Amino acid sequence: MPSQHLPRTDADGLADLAVAAFTREVFLTPKPGLPDCRTAQTPANSVFSSLVDVGVRLHGPLREAAAAGADTGRLAAACRAAQEEVPHTASLHGSDVAARALCLLTAAWAQGAEGPRDACAQALVLDERAEPSGDFRDDYRLLSGRAKWHSLTTTEAALSAVRAARARGVAEETAQLDALLTLMAATDDERVIRDKGPLALRMVKEDAAAVLAAGGAGMPEGRRRLAELDEQLTRYGICPATSGALLTVVLFLDSVDSRPLAVAA
Repeated sequence: MPSQHLPRTDADGLADLAVAAFTREVFLTPKPGLPDCRTAQTPANSVFSSLVDVGVRLHGPLREAAAAGADTGRLAAACRAAQEEVPHTASLHGSDVAARALCLLTAAWAQGAEGPRDACAQALVLDERAEPSGDFRDDYRLLSGRAKWHSLTTTEAALSAVRAARARGVAEETAQLDALLTLMAATDDERVIRDKGPLALRMVKEDAAAVLAAGGAGMPEGRRRLAELDEQLTRYGICPATSGALLTVVLFLDSVDSRPLAVAA
């Protein structure tokens, strides 16, 4: 549930909320193509178990990012430290990028962001200032190129979906799953394209949209379609890593800002 609005200078509090968002994304189940509680039951899969205690180790770098202020070198070091805490197997699923995004967002919020959209916009600016293109691998960023500003709108839509579902009395896990599906249906996931090609991305987007059109994860037909999507992504080894990382962003913004989010016309 959303917290009370935090003082901008509460670096420990911001780090606590960021760690909680990271952990909630890890445990949310079932996430099509992404590590979740089910993978803990698979002996050959070490991704989930390696993530269980990562959140605690992220607290220090996240607090450092929130306290960095105008010191971009300090912020860059905090972001790198956060990403280094994520095991390699988990980084393949976008968790390192999620950790970096949380550092940038905590920094933006601590520096006076006026709400979720402003925090995201400031985080993108801080990302480039801390480590300019040419000095940093863009595939370590949450978003790059033309995807940046489109995804701000997508993130807002997913955040609105969580809050609207919660207001209707939808179970929290279901609301979060529908937010993930909203992201999957709208995100041009560069990692999916790179690893599996454009047809794989088209399948992810169309099938996620079909789940939502069937009422989402909380309705019988939506659950059936969600299970089919989950089976398809598992069969073909497709991981919507960017959508997973963006869900972490949504969960953080939801917790750090308790004000209702106005939906853009």
